[in-house]
Amino acid sequence: MPADAISVRLVVQKAAAAQSSIHYHFGDMERLYLAAAGTALREGQAWMEAQLMRLGALAGEPLSAELQGSLIASTIADWTAGQRRLAMAWRHAPDAEWQAAWDGFWRRLATILGLGEHADCIACFAAGEAARHLLVWNPLLDRALLEETAATLTLWLSEQRRGTERVRPTYRTLAQRGYNVPVLHLDGSAPGIADAAAGLLADKGHAGVTFRAVANQAGVTLGKVIHVFGTKSALLHAALHSLYAREALGGDPDQLLVRTFAPEAMLERLLEAVIGRHQPVLTAYDEIERAIYNGDDYVSLRGLVRAMEDPSGTWALQQMLGGMRPDASLVAVFSAVIRGVGYRAVHGRLDEDELQSGARMALRPFLL
Repeated sequence: MPADAISVRLVVQKAAAAQSSIHYHFGDMERLYLAAAGTALREGQAWMEAQLMRLGALAGEPLSAELQGSLIASTIADWTAGQRRLAMAWRHAPDAEWQAAWDGFWRRLATILGLGEHADCIACFAAGEAARHLLVWNPLLDRALLEETAATLTLWLSEQRRGTERVRPTYRTLAQRGYNVPVLHLDGSAPGIADAAAGLLADKGHAGVTFRAVANQAGVTLGKVIHVFGTKSALLHAALHSLYAREALGGDPDQLLVRTFAPEAMLERLLEAVIGRHQPVLTAYDEIERAIYNGDDYVSLRGLVRAMEDPSGTWALQQMLGGMRPDASLVAVFSAVIRGVGYRAVHGRLDEDELQSGARMALRPFLL
């Protein structure tokens, strides 16, 4: 459930317990949440060990890139679907222990699959792609897209060769066709208010998008915001749409591609932006995803976010590849790796040298 929908009353009803039991056992709700997060982490670690046991028989076997990709996709799918409540705990309450468990699991799995030299890349990819795969739009197409993206990763790691895109173009077309743009009250100030809400969403997260905060940000009255949007759900929907349009569709891609950097220089720029934690686009995408994981109001937006255009990612990867234009699937792989590096920077308890070394190893396969 969305965190802001959880109350003391709901918890004790679910547990069939007295309200006083929370105080008796935990002291307050904050300590209860910490205990719940610890329980989820232990269950997640048990799942990870079970997966490694099942796949351990593959160690030393010659595996094709296609099979490697399929196993990575299956593992991500089992985590995000079969263990969804644990995966949601990981996304909503990440910390250094979760990060260490995740990285350790994927490093060991990469070694089993014969991809140990790319362990950092695979761990970071899995973090970004798992976060994306928690967005359920069309389960069958979602899984097909995950399979294609993972296959793109392993084919690139093994042979630096691009596969044939078959799923992503169809997925993107259907997602765009099924998306419902928010219908706003006929008022000329609506776009400006939606942009203000998008800025708050990116800067302060879901909780920062309130009627009063948006009114202050947009320079309009509280009554005007309520008149245009009416409900918090409508306001958030408009903010998500505006943020998506700004980050994924904003600007002129051709103008962006005029700017060129040598591959190594582009790598340094990426590391500075992501590890330095001043990359608002990553924060914006995280906020969009966390806000729309649950709730029927945002189903159509999930497909759009999963398959959205990424002009800035295309540009950055093209610089890394020495000018070679990447296809959308390789950009999606690259984007997932970048997000995984960002999670490490924010949540991992790593010193600067460890963070830099791991990030360089994760991004090295894209440097030509």
